[in-house]
Amino acid sequence: MKGLKKIFSQIDLTSGSPYKVLLFFTIPLLIYQLLSSSFSLVNSIVLKNTVGGDSVAAINATSSISLLLFQFAFGCSSGFTIMISEVFGKKDLDKLKKVFHNAIYLCILLGIFITIIGSLCYKELLMFLKIDARYFDKASSYYQILLIGFVFVLLSNYLANVLRAIGDSFAPLVISFITTIINIILAFLLTGVLRLDTRGVAIATIIANIVSVIISYLYINKKYSYLKHNGAMESVEWSLCGNMMKVGLPLGFQWSILFFGSFFQSRTVNAFGDGLATKAASCYSSFESYMVILYSSISASLLNYVGQNYGKRDLYRIRKGIKGTLFVNTIIWLVLFIGVFLCADYVPYIFLPEKEVNDPINGPIIIYYCSTYLKTISALFFLQGYLTVFRSVLQGIQKTFIPFVSGVAELVARIAVCALLPSIINPSNPISNESFVGVCFATPAAWFLSFMIMGIGVFYYMFHKKEILFNLNSSEN
Repeated sequence: MKGLKKIFSQIDLTSGSPYKVLLFFTIPLLIYQLLSSSFSLVNSIVLKNTVGGDSVAAINATSSISLLLFQFAFGCSSGFTIMISEVFGKKDLDKLKKVFHNAIYLCILLGIFITIIGSLCYKELLMFLKIDARYFDKASSYYQILLIGFVFVLLSNYLANVLRAIGDSFAPLVISFITTIINIILAFLLTGVLRLDTRGVAIATIIANIVSVIISYLYINKKYSYLKHNGAMESVEWSLCGNMMKVGLPLGFQWSILFFGSFFQSRTVNAFGDGLATKAASCYSSFESYMVILYSSISASLLNYVGQNYGKRDLYRIRKGIKGTLFVNTIIWLVLFIGVFLCADYVPYIFLPEKEVNDPINGPIIIYYCSTYLKTISALFFLQGYLTVFRSVLQGIQKTFIPFVSGVAELVARIAVCALLPSIINPSNPISNESFVGVCFATPAAWFLSFMIMGIGVFYYMFHKKEILFNLNSSEN
């Protein structure tokens, strides 16, 4: 009972057992990630049952564009909350309040910027992806609405990250549960009753995020009065905004570059199987997002943990957190590796109508593409776990240039493997079934390069340059 109460309370990540505080902080965050990811899963399941598999494929076909555009803004806002966790670790509440509100202004500007840029070029991006004509109109309608309401999606993400940065991982969970229920109800209503197809799912998503913003902001003002807006003090401070952008922009560019590689990889996949690979990708990409949830939850906890302890200048606690998360991520990989090999062939049944998967001509092809990709990446999935740890450490100590470089390396790896390996496997037909394995290896190749670059960076700052970074005496370990 005492442990359960601790999960539901605000946690100071700078004190207590590193392993215990990370565990108690991660549990609500893990459930939060599951609920957040269920937005896309719910959308897929609703559309599968109300309008069919083409709409599911259309929505998932836009995921690469979402990652390319939206992740820039998410990366920037993540940089802002890194500063919040550091300032909270220092217990400088006056500066914390200023950072919190100035970051809101920056998020609004970023959201408007992404909406404008995305609205001007989304059609060209969809065409660049080589999306099959039967999916194009549905994908376009869905994406236009997401762009219009993106500022609310960004603010919802930012406010949840703020709560975690100050040690509250339970409130975002509760808010996410409420908004997920709203999303489910609206998605069924707008697609099943009003027959709005992909537009209905997009509208449901935006409304759910608006509700999330309202609840989160009211909760922060009520629970954490030291962050409450009082008018004069929270006017825009351009020097502070500039400092936040110095941390946020490298992360924004890193996330965009990182997912441009995924964008190019999706374009390559769409050339396989006369549109069937696109349907398979809508299944394995959604399933992969659930595979990575454990890693992303742990890394998000570690990011806040490192940020707060970096503010406190406690190198020992940071090292303990790194060792613990690397061990846990290894166990997670072993479990996922076994699980994926057992269930990969059945994944399409989750996201597509059963009659499509059981089709004697197309069904086996969809299953082949889906299972081949999942089995390929699962064997090397431990690299993903380790690099998320290294990325969180470097971001938490505000050394964001190294993750940026690793993002560039991932981009190069994905493009090079997608462009070269399928042709090497089958020079006469680089879009044959056996050549698809080459595309699958683009993801592990990207992980490996990122793992090497950020691993070296972590070792350099945690051991070689620790005195300068943490202002320690040279004799301190």
